[in-house]
Amino acid sequence: MPARSTLLFRLAALAAAIAAPAAAQADDLRLEAASLPAPMLDASGQFDLLLEASGVQPIGDGHRLLIAHDKHPALYVVDAATGRILGAPITSPHFPAASKLGGPKWEGMARDAEGNYYLIGAHVGKTDEERASKSALIRFRLAESDQPAIDDASIVRWDIARSLVTALKADGLDDRAIAKRKIEGLALRDSKTVDGRPRRELLIGLRAPHDKVRVFAADVTSAAPGAELDLKPAFSFDAGQREGVTCELTALEYDPTLAGSLIITASEDDNNAFHGNTLWFVADEEPIRARKIGVFEVAMKAEGLTVLAVEKAGKRIAAKLLITFDNDPHATKIPSRYQTLTLVREAD
Repeated sequence: MPARSTLLFRLAALAAAIAAPAAAQADDLRLEAASLPAPMLDASGQFDLLLEASGVQPIGDGHRLLIAHDKHPALYVVDAATGRILGAPITSPHFPAASKLGGPKWEGMARDAEGNYYLIGAHVGKTDEERASKSALIRFRLAESDQPAIDDASIVRWDIARSLVTALKADGLDDRAIAKRKIEGLALRDSKTVDGRPRRELLIGLRAPHDKVRVFAADVTSAAPGAELDLKPAFSFDAGQREGVTCELTALEYDPTLAGSLIITASEDDNNAFHGNTLWFVADEEPIRARKIGVFEVAMKAEGLTVLAVEKAGKRIAAKLLITFDNDPHATKIPSRYQTLTLVREAD
């Protein structure tokens, strides 16, 4: 999917992000600032043309990032300040193996308060064999060491393949629509049940079917290794179009301070041209309503989203978001990039 890298587009992206509140606000939420998208660099400081950045989460205090590659199971450790890739990609013999069919095709990453990471594949394919190669869902930890490494003993696999089909059928979709299913978002939500017990859920966002944005929830509070997880609707909404092109979910995150989910939709036409990314918010207390915050970066498709930090000062909350863009560098010769946005809420 080609991306434009001219200065004109970069400046337009910055202007769109900062000016977005004037066009559309999510009630009390607004985008206040945006950095220029920076490239991923290899060890020598040159543009990296291998990593196709999809899911992203911070490591530790956020000075380093863990980034998923949507064409290979290994994960990349990246310096957050410079975009430089640190060392060789990390993997585990217990990770899904690279498949000639394109699996596992990581499309979402999440992290919980205990430091566990979660990865999900696209669950997409034209054949059953291809879809199976891309239908991984795992949890893991990083080993305690100066150089990040996967803790092999920590890896847990779950399955949602059949329950995803069941959930889509329950939403009224026919077999033809269900066959188009594709996951592109993953988030972790901690909450409490009615009787006060802790509950941990994975929020799983679908890019397709394309008729609307769909997010399902899977309770993993006490899920056993290898379990088949049940999916229940979390929320859905019609993201509409931009410049005549359907807006589709490409990234998802949950923030407990904001008490809701952040969703990115992107619009990509049949010629692989982009028409802007849109940031949305769905509050826990009002899941039937998606609030549009604003449009940012018109030249690339956002594929990863995480919250690096949240600061509270009086009635003001400022969340620093980090977004990754997959530019298919092997084909376009344009490196994956990342950008920070500042999201602000000020109560009356």
